[in-house]
Amino acid sequence: MSTFRPNAAVIVTDGNGRVLLCEREDLPGAIQTVQGGIDEGETPEMAARRELHEEIGLSPPHYEFVASLPNPMRYEWPQELLDRWRAQPGDRFSAYDGQEQYFFLARVSPDATFNLDAHAREFSRCSWGTPQQMLDGAWEYKRSVLKSALEQFGLIKEK
Repeated sequence: MSTFRPNAAVIVTDGNGRVLLCEREDLPGAIQTVQGGIDEGETPEMAARRELHEEIGLSPPHYEFVASLPNPMRYEWPQELLDRWRAQPGDRFSAYDGQEQYFFLARVSPDATFNLDAHAREFSRCSWGTPQQMLDGAWEYKRSVLKSALEQFGLIKEK
């Protein structure tokens, strides 16, 4: 039986077709959404709002949720990650086979500023780009879930 870590993911848009490309601090070139685990007692929306604040320094007056997907989507982590995490006793990811993501779409003004040091820094930089650039820069094992979310939010067309 597989176990999936509950996770909230937020695709940030400027409302004009661009999305925020967040490059991971620990993996140069790897793009991902604002995201993080859902803590005990949190709803997916609460976790999404917390992650927006922690990862890019946004608080509710500076964004609005314009959509969310009705059902979470799952992806499995690759075996090499699972092996590495499970070799480290007590690793926070070692009990899971992947993630179950609840997706939200947040709109900010095109001139919004981001504070990548609001909490523990996860991103080296953030920049505006296209949904296709987000998809192309995402880790391979996450792409199908991200593609589905981008399609369901109407940010890319189904192929």
